Amino acid sequence: MKTHVLFLLLIMYLEVSCQSTRRNDSFISQDKITKSSITLQYEMDLPSKVLKVGPNLEISIGKFALHSFNSLATEIFNVSSYKARNENDPLEPGTIVLRKVQVDRSLVFEEGTTKFQHATFASIVEFLLVKDTGESFRILGKSHPIRTNTIPFSPNDSESEETIEASIRSAIEIGLRKIVASKEIGSIESNQVMFQQKIE
Repeated sequence: MKTHVLFLLLIMYLEVSCQSTRRNDSFISQDKITKSSITLQYEMDLPSKVLKVGPNLEISIGKFALHSFNSLATEIFNVSSYKARNENDPLEPGTIVLRKVQVDRSLVFEEGTTKFQHATFASIVEFLLVKDTGESFRILGKSHPIRTNTIPFSPNDSESEETIEASIRSAIEIGLRKIVASKEIGSIESNQVMFQQKIE
């Protein structure tokens, strides 16, 4: 009888532990994040930022970034406003500014040949976080490379644009993770805020 009881208690403990782990692994964990009111801003020229992929073809990476920024941030924070920022506007406490977005792409060919093997896309975004104290920090969000097996924007390509959008969303999410962490612990490690890769 005691063995039965101990076994049931062990099962219940393991189930609770698993549920707790799943909650903690979530990007948006209500147990960990206390929603706070915050202002979202983006640089004035960001909506017009494009990636030129051919003589007559451009991808609106700025619009992709703005859409992901707005949708992801509003899941985490109580957003009081969302607007463009002029270059000379003062930085207000409690603001997250999306400043830059860049998409890097590379083509890989079989060694010693011109036979296409695969392509990769990776995105980088830069945020400016203005804390309630007035301190400001640059925060980098960099996505992992996403591979595609079709020559980008060739006649048979049907995935590159979606891949670019997914990679930008991933970079935004990674940057917001850092912002959430900084708001929880009250500070940002220097290696998290150094903008180590050039964005034009």
